[in-house]
Amino acid sequence: MATCGSSSKSVAALVLGGTLAGPVAGGQLVLLAKPLGGVLGIPGTVVGYIALTVLTVGGATALLTVRRRLSFPIAGVCAMVTGAGFAVAGSVSAPWLFVTAAVVAGAAAGPLVVTGRAMAFDSNGALTGWQVAMTTGVAVTAGTASLCYERPGLGLILAGAALIVLGLGIALANRNASQPGSLIVARGALPHRYLLGYAAVGWIVGGTVLPSLHLLLFRWNALGAEQTNLLVLASIPAIAALVLPAPRLGAVVPLLILAAGGSVLVATAPGRATLTIGIGVALTAAARAARALDVAVRVETSGSHRAATLTTLVVVGAGSAGLATVTALGELFGTGSGLTVLALPALALAPRCVPRAPVRASRSPLIAQVLEGEAP
Repeated sequence: MATCGSSSKSVAALVLGGTLAGPVAGGQLVLLAKPLGGVLGIPGTVVGYIALTVLTVGGATALLTVRRRLSFPIAGVCAMVTGAGFAVAGSVSAPWLFVTAAVVAGAAAGPLVVTGRAMAFDSNGALTGWQVAMTTGVAVTAGTASLCYERPGLGLILAGAALIVLGLGIALANRNASQPGSLIVARGALPHRYLLGYAAVGWIVGGTVLPSLHLLLFRWNALGAEQTNLLVLASIPAIAALVLPAPRLGAVVPLLILAAGGSVLVATAPGRATLTIGIGVALTAAARAARALDVAVRVETSGSHRAATLTTLVVVGAGSAGLATVTALGELFGTGSGLTVLALPALALAPRCVPRAPVRASRSPLIAQVLEGEAP
């Protein structure tokens, strides 16, 4: 049987693996769509559709594991398959082989990401580590995209190689262990109001980041290192904010309103400085809101695997919907108008995403609710 120390190390490895598979490798498919299309001889838009397909497949396979937590050895195998798929995708120039490898990677990445999150739900410290790792992954993928723009497959190869090593380590370290995580783990029910909060977080982040970066482009230019460098800068405040104690649940509403204001700031005053500040505000406020929701959900569901999986899928699904909405509105009325409209559903959802009756009244000022931690 695995020791407590080896188990905690395996959870940390799974969290890192989910970060590499999700925001790092998956993010590169999006940020480097145009140069990857050049290598493959296809339009960058097609690579974007491939990335959407990979995300959809990953979400479907993750949903299949909603009632079961994978054992460490199986999760390690998923990491190795994911890494091999991304490594192959970054090494080839044949479109059919790229698509096949990327879809295989996505299929294995879905269970890997949600399993790492579910195991992180078992302790508050591990959950904080998961939140910080995933947000750091956004900065890492943006920095990698900037450095690897001329060789777009290199970042995928490096992420894939790291995943193979991590997966092999997880599988070997737990090969003789009987993991309770492989059993059905339902536990407490997930309050539906919290799902609205997660949907608002995904909607704002998904609809703000990429469209905002494209505001600095001319129609004939591709997303390049200049824009991805701004995303690195905008991600830093969000990473720092997650290290702080979790905000009170009552702070979720003003945080979501603040996050929506970030998209409006970008829309009304597009420029390098305001764009960076706007994305930074949206990411930071959304990250703090998600942190408060995670802590509340973890307590109320006793670390339910089902809750961990569903909340992840809600954020991803809402993020995709937000991006699609702003993109469609951008084609009709301009990206700035799309970003402005994006804020409206978030503002409507914000008051509905926490329980109507607070646990106790508080006279603390708003800044204290947002920055100071308190158990829900």
